[in-house]
Amino acid sequence: MKKEIVNIMNDISSWLRYQKQLGVEGISIGPELSSSFLNHTVQSKASPQELSSTREYRDEIPTETDFVRLRKIVENCERCELYKKRRNTVFGEGPEDAKLVVVGEAPGKEEDIQGRPFVGPSGELLTDMLNAINIFRKDVFITSVIKCRPPRNRTPGHEEIAACFPFLRHQLSLINPSLILALGLVAAQTLLKEKAPLKSLRGRFHQLGNAKVMVIYHPAYLLRLKGSQQLDCKRVAWHDLQILEKEYDKYR
Repeated sequence: MKKEIVNIMNDISSWLRYQKQLGVEGISIGPELSSSFLNHTVQSKASPQELSSTREYRDEIPTETDFVRLRKIVENCERCELYKKRRNTVFGEGPEDAKLVVVGEAPGKEEDIQGRPFVGPSGELLTDMLNAINIFRKDVFITSVIKCRPPRNRTPGHEEIAACFPFLRHQLSLINPSLILALGLVAAQTLLKEKAPLKSLRGRFHQLGNAKVMVIYHPAYLLRLKGSQQLDCKRVAWHDLQILEKEYDKYR
């Protein structure tokens, strides 16, 4: 029981820090608060330095590895402790020559069950967001930084991100997209090797190799907001999506 209380307190602390990073200046205390933070996938604060110093982060995938082989490697991965409790790995799906790659944080419950990315409520919202700018799910590759679900959707640990990142890096190398849409802080900070808060990373493109990266709020985060705060963040996300649409139009 004591361990469970400690875990809950750690979740609360991480969740509150995440809200601060997003620029939230006040939180209403109400019955919905507990379900909000307990169900929220809190974003990682792993720094690029911490990731770079972890042994697994430097483990590269052989350059000759194709998509079929890479998927098998991910399916059999035991680089971190997450493999012990997963049902399925979530490699990602979409065209292997997609012009746009969408990168989330980690699989949730439904993704773990089905072995597919963004199939729960946040996936429905993501699909709607893309459709709103005339981008369709069948045309993009969707994946995440972490390929296994963290227990209770907790924050991915530094070593977990470091262990899994070579898979994402190799996926991007094989696809060679023109655009990357980073959903939330974990994806943004991991891809860009930045420690800045999301509010300072969104709203503009960042260069990553040959690709341009757009950072937006994670759909799961938008779903958990209430009232005017949700409306404000959805407006911000819509602004960022319109910037993405203009750039994507160049590659249609």
